[in-house]
Amino acid sequence: MAYYIGQFHKQCIYISPEALLHHAEEEYLNGNMPQSIFYQVVSLYQTFQDHYYRGGGKRKSVDVKELMNEMSAEEKSELKKNCLIQYVGKSLNQMAKNKPKNKCEESTPKPEGNFLKGITNPIEGIHKLEEVCKQMPKVWTILQLCKGPRTETTFSIYPNIHESDAAIYLTIIKHARSDRYPMPICLRFCGSKQKELFESFANIINRFKHSIKVDPKDYYSIEARKLYWKSLSEVNDFMTIACEELKRFFFPWNFLFAGISHSFTTNDAFAQRWTAIDKFCDSYELDNQCRILLSLAALRIGELTVLEIEGICTILFDNAERRELAVQLLKEMQQQQQDDASEHYNKDDCYPCILVIDEYLDHFFWEEMNVHQEFTRVNSLQCLWRLYQAYKKDIHNGYLQVNITNGGSIINPDQSLCKMEVRMRSFMEHWLPHWKLLCSQRPTQEELRNNFFNRSCYVYAGHGSGLQYINGRNIAKLQMQCVVFLFGCDSSRLYSNGLYSELWGPHMYYHAAMCPALVGTLMPCLDSFMDGVATEILSRWIAPKSPNILPWNEIEPSAWIKGGIIKSKTLGCEGAAAAASNSAAFTTTSATMSDYHLGSLCGVLARIRQRITETKLYNTAPYVCRGLPVWNCHVQPPPT
Repeated sequence: MAYYIGQFHKQCIYISPEALLHHAEEEYLNGNMPQSIFYQVVSLYQTFQDHYYRGGGKRKSVDVKELMNEMSAEEKSELKKNCLIQYVGKSLNQMAKNKPKNKCEESTPKPEGNFLKGITNPIEGIHKLEEVCKQMPKVWTILQLCKGPRTETTFSIYPNIHESDAAIYLTIIKHARSDRYPMPICLRFCGSKQKELFESFANIINRFKHSIKVDPKDYYSIEARKLYWKSLSEVNDFMTIACEELKRFFFPWNFLFAGISHSFTTNDAFAQRWTAIDKFCDSYELDNQCRILLSLAALRIGELTVLEIEGICTILFDNAERRELAVQLLKEMQQQQQDDASEHYNKDDCYPCILVIDEYLDHFFWEEMNVHQEFTRVNSLQCLWRLYQAYKKDIHNGYLQVNITNGGSIINPDQSLCKMEVRMRSFMEHWLPHWKLLCSQRPTQEELRNNFFNRSCYVYAGHGSGLQYINGRNIAKLQMQCVVFLFGCDSSRLYSNGLYSELWGPHMYYHAAMCPALVGTLMPCLDSFMDGVATEILSRWIAPKSPNILPWNEIEPSAWIKGGIIKSKTLGCEGAAAAASNSAAFTTTSATMSDYHLGSLCGVLARIRQRITETKLYNTAPYVCRGLPVWNCHVQPPPT
């Protein structure tokens, strides 16, 4: 990346991401944690993001008045004699007046995201980081995951870099006690199992693709179908084991993958626990890292096992007496919580946790670390800061508040997913008939800009991410405010152009256009199951046009999957029609199910990962949200 540092040399020199990571690791191993965190944060902000934000923006038209102001007196006097240049100036002015304005194109400058620009001193950089985090919502938890350096993979092809093992740095950038202790803290994870861990996650997609590669002529034979489902079952088992290994790799710190409880500000028990933690840390003159980690353990004390409590204290304390006292302190807190009938603990009742993920760790299913937690991803802290600045006036209590009342959907534009089109079209006509709908037609770039991207929500259902219909650079030029859903294989996966290079993904173009949030997939998916997950997400997060229609969870799934037929599980097609025409004729409608909708988009995805309806990991784990946590106020009042 184009970053210059004079810290280690007399002259400023170009520092590559690999060199920055080497600096980060060296500083960490030498006990200089703030410096290490600084280099990690800088290394994750790659030059391609500047290209998207600067080069992707709207090209500035020539302003004749500005050019005139920059002219010298001599040039201005010569201009009066030059008829050709005078004609060009008049023509440019006329073109500027006649140029039609695009609704989606920038009307205001996009905010600057690189808050560390020009800063070369790590301590100064960390102070700037603290200043930035202080401006973000207090209820946010921000974790950064960064892969350590591997010199031998610098010039390797991407798959080799993908599966090569290295240490993983987990930086807690913002947490429940950041107001008092703003300095980020970092933990380094490595071990004998890390090579197997990286290889497992690197091979999931290839295993999945191999399992579904079946000759269409043989698919309907009994033996072929048995083999097909057996192979998929093995992939599911493989993914389950990989996710369990990931949790074991981070043991006993898994509890860090959690947000701040909604009851945090009103619950005196938290304050009492932290007072006890502070008293313990002060008496033994413990550093702030130990204080913060014990405080966060106390915050999640209801989830911790005895083994985890002992593991935490074993890592933090070499002294056996202090270790035993710390274990006893946490166990007492846990017992007090269990005894306190007024303290109702709910795993699902937490504010969002934002994951800043290194491009070489993005293929990991990090959300599986805590399926009850609301997660969203960004590729750098600078990207998060940029989006936050753009939408901060509408961010309250940790969520960007939106009202999804109109939208547009493009379904099967290349006409090769006929069954998918039947299913998704029937859903859209049942649930969102007032939306702009385009089926079996390739959209033009102008149609996408004028008819879809300028709405409050855009849904794409087809192959890939839909970038085959619009150039990513043209997306980056826009000023978008719509929430985007890309229901296609690998629709939010990072890609490489071959040899070592900065990775890119479709979501980066949308974020460059200031799209606040995007839902996509990290790997290929099976179309019928993807349709089921897509409709589950959309129906729970977006209100139907009419409250008197059959709720989506009351639909007979087999009839819809086979032929797009919408009928009641109990009363058939007549029941669905009765609900639509007369709510009194049908006891269960969308209006009567007050708990069906969820305002938090991250909360809807967390519900998918809990596998309440769809049970397979390969059908649920790939779905991720990128960008800001968003709340649809049209379906549920926001938290206060």
